[in-house]
Amino acid sequence: MPSLHIRDLPEDIYEALSFRAASEHRSLTQQVLADLAQIVKSSQTDTRKKLLASIRQDISNKALAEELLPENLIREDRSR
Repeated sequence: MPSLHIRDLPEDIYEALSFRAASEHRSLTQQVLADLAQIVKSSQTDTRKKLLASIRQDISNKALAEELLPENLIREDRSR
């Protein structure tokens, strides 16, 4: 399994991680892994949401474009 070593970690970050680990009843390593996993998951969720929004926009643009096709406009006008 890969490992990660962090040098020159600021004291305030270390203390915050230690506090979070203690409050969650985890070791410092377990807490850092949990935090990193949450960041990755959150990032993937944001990317997924942006992609879905883009797809929805494309679909609505295509639907609008189809509505404005001359054939469809003539057909709609004749059906009135």
